[in-house]
Amino acid sequence: MKPVRTWGAGIAFALASAFAIAAPAPRSTADGPEGAWLAWGGQASFGFNPDALVALDLRVASASMASARAAGVPGRRYDTTTFPALDAGTLEVIHRGPAIVAIGGGELRFAGGFVLAHPGGSIDLRGFALRADPAARLGIAVVDASGRAWFTADHAHYGFDEQGPGTFSMYNMNLRLARAFAEALGRPDLVGHPVGTLEFRAQAQIGREMAQPLPDGGVCSAPFPEAGLVTDIALIYDDAAGGWTGHDDSVYVRRCGLPPLPGGGACTSSSTNGKVVIDQDSSLRNVGDTGVAWYQKFTSPSPPYGNDQHPYLIWNLYRIDADGRIKQIGVSAVKHAFLTINWAHVPGECGCAEGHVIYPTCEDTYSLSNNDNSSSGGSQQQNLAPRSEVVPSTAVWGRCGSVWDANCDGHMDSGSGAQNLYDYRMLVDESDMLAPLATGARYFFEYWYIVRDDENIYNTMGYREIQPNKSGANWQVSLVGAGQPDHDFFLGPVVDRWVDPQAPGANAMNRELSTPLGRARIAMKATDLGGGQWRYEYAVMNFDYAHVLIDPAHATEPNVKLLENHGFARFRVPLPANASVSAPRFDDADNDSGNDWSLSGAGGALTWSAPAGNTLDWGRLYHFEFVSDAPPAAATLGLTGAATATEAEIGYALDLLGPATVDDTIFRNGFD
Repeated sequence: MKPVRTWGAGIAFALASAFAIAAPAPRSTADGPEGAWLAWGGQASFGFNPDALVALDLRVASASMASARAAGVPGRRYDTTTFPALDAGTLEVIHRGPAIVAIGGGELRFAGGFVLAHPGGSIDLRGFALRADPAARLGIAVVDASGRAWFTADHAHYGFDEQGPGTFSMYNMNLRLARAFAEALGRPDLVGHPVGTLEFRAQAQIGREMAQPLPDGGVCSAPFPEAGLVTDIALIYDDAAGGWTGHDDSVYVRRCGLPPLPGGGACTSSSTNGKVVIDQDSSLRNVGDTGVAWYQKFTSPSPPYGNDQHPYLIWNLYRIDADGRIKQIGVSAVKHAFLTINWAHVPGECGCAEGHVIYPTCEDTYSLSNNDNSSSGGSQQQNLAPRSEVVPSTAVWGRCGSVWDANCDGHMDSGSGAQNLYDYRMLVDESDMLAPLATGARYFFEYWYIVRDDENIYNTMGYREIQPNKSGANWQVSLVGAGQPDHDFFLGPVVDRWVDPQAPGANAMNRELSTPLGRARIAMKATDLGGGQWRYEYAVMNFDYAHVLIDPAHATEPNVKLLENHGFARFRVPLPANASVSAPRFDDADNDSGNDWSLSGAGGALTWSAPAGNTLDWGRLYHFEFVSDAPPAAATLGLTGAATATEAEIGYALDLLGPATVDDTIFRNGFD
């Protein structure tokens, strides 16, 4: 087998011998014969989450023979170190045609490495190696010079360098404590606990399948979105038993800091005002007929839209109190996706290489560390930005004037975007997860992708029930019902858990509002309090409704500039003239009473109105409540889209239940 590079005779002989001995015999499959490519040399980069190290009382005591190093600062930047590899070892990359399906035998060896100190001693990783994790098809184990595994890494992005097939990379991996490390800390419960990220780049010897640069997504082909074809990306749950990432998709606490952030320091055992950063692993599958663009931001315009189109990921956290009231308590920014690995979970499907188009039947993943926006190489990847820069119903990104391109020149500004480990993250108030608010409460973590031309937004979103817990100064979350047949993952939005639209129960409803500008849902409950009193609750969930103003001078993709991006500004519930009202309540997604919506009882309705800066924007749920002596009946509710500088408000009507008047014709006519 002739190598693709020129080596010394000894290295060439060693590689050829290793391949001949270690490579599995090719076998015929639905998508072609299976074989092995070789990777060797290169470099590996570790990115330790400094907040995770502090929480575990770990520190990097030394880093020998590193080619680059930047010490971490809690709350501000990851601790990053890069080590060059030796040319003495090889790692097998198992493939089926052009598609990578597993990591095989061998190892990448390094002369340098860490010494990590902890209260009970130290872990010596000088002379470490990277091997396949036997528990995962595409997982990596970090072993010491004696071969003992101290870390594992999973949820990788992987593939060959876009400039040519001679470099193989695995990156954006979650770096976790292996069993030996957890036991050394005296904490066997911390097996699999994430502490950072890992990536490596190695030279590669490949076969004819990759002799020429492949189109994005490998040899696959599929039409782009067009009339008559279904474009549909579905959120999925990947578990270690049936999946390929090596570790169950889950939800994690990244850090907790005290205001002002990030300079206020870490949370303490007695703090109640800290901000907790929570995020997740996320996986998906193309269940449609078309290829979906997945181009990294600021890359050359590409088909089918002539821009750098890609999906976006957001996540939310909700608390349902012991009395059943729902409140959103966490709101992330937007994660800009940039690559799809095109994994074939089912043999015979997909068979594509990684790239910037996800093809039908292919799967992809983003690790929790990747979603935390820090690359293992030490630079901020800058994939998190405000939601207000995206038109959600069309998935158009306002790149011009964004946090990355203030001068609209189509290039990412130096020093732009997140400047620390709290910017654009989902920040949850500690008090929302502590008694008394947490007493008897349930918590639901929701996340979803925004995909251009996606036909079904409801299978592109999902949620998990979690249980937050504070031990000393440290926060963690556990998944409720993990291991049960429904594996704690549910498709759809959390508001549908609060009131099931298919089986809402007595005096409850959940209906969709579909408009040309996007979709929302209003779920409601009327609870008989006795004594002729009824408590009315309305949860208004804005999925992707946005009333936007585009700069006429920058109205064309890819350099669109959004001047305004607003959701709903008023919510109305009709009220009989003789009905009493008491205990009005409003809950938005923060704990700032200074921006709450105002309430008016004029005009035969209860009307909540948004102050400047707190419209009900996309991806958010607001909760409205009151008590009345009027029993529930059919009612027409009003929801008003906010005005922009050049366009008036837009009124919408939706039939649900409320303490309605017998004749609501006048009210309805105001919103049709």
